[in-house]
Amino acid sequence: MSKKKHPPRIKHYSDLKQRAKALCTNLMYAIYKDQIKECFSDEEAHKRVAEVLTNRSLHLFPEEAAERYDHKKNHFAKRLQRDNVPANLNKMEAIYQKANATLKALEANIFDLQHMQDDLQKLSDYYGSKQWRKDFEADEQGLYPEDLKRGVLSEDGVYNLLEHNKEIMDVLKPYLTEDETDNESGDK
Repeated sequence: MSKKKHPPRIKHYSDLKQRAKALCTNLMYAIYKDQIKECFSDEEAHKRVAEVLTNRSLHLFPEEAAERYDHKKNHFAKRLQRDNVPANLNKMEAIYQKANATLKALEANIFDLQHMQDDLQKLSDYYGSKQWRKDFEADEQGLYPEDLKRGVLSEDGVYNLLEHNKEIMDVLKPYLTEDETDNESGDK
């Protein structure tokens, strides 16, 4: 199967203008970094901006270049701070954020699991009942619609769910309070 090829993107004047602006901004940022490092004045920075832009054949009036440079200085300061952040700090922050979100989600899921133990007991009681057998046989006879979800009528599915719940609750038991473990075992 061949991939559909898109026609080449037509470049517009606005694209060229955008690229020129981005190039100007990056050149100005390099000069800003030098200004911070070498502690020279804004006038010297304006002069260097005009020289660099002229050398690169980027036509911008010196007044406009100076105005744009001054306008971008706050942005450059923030960008320089971001650029100076060590890579390991960003990596560790990403781990922290992911772990924090995972632990919050786990805590919420444990809470939900604890509070559905009564419902799971009802499911367990239903699974071993005459009613379950009656529902199972009716399904076998085709009395229920084809699009009906049948997880509860799956012998292995319900058994596996209840066993999985038991295994997880056994793992969690040391971390649950007495009131919570009493509710799970039915001792109220």
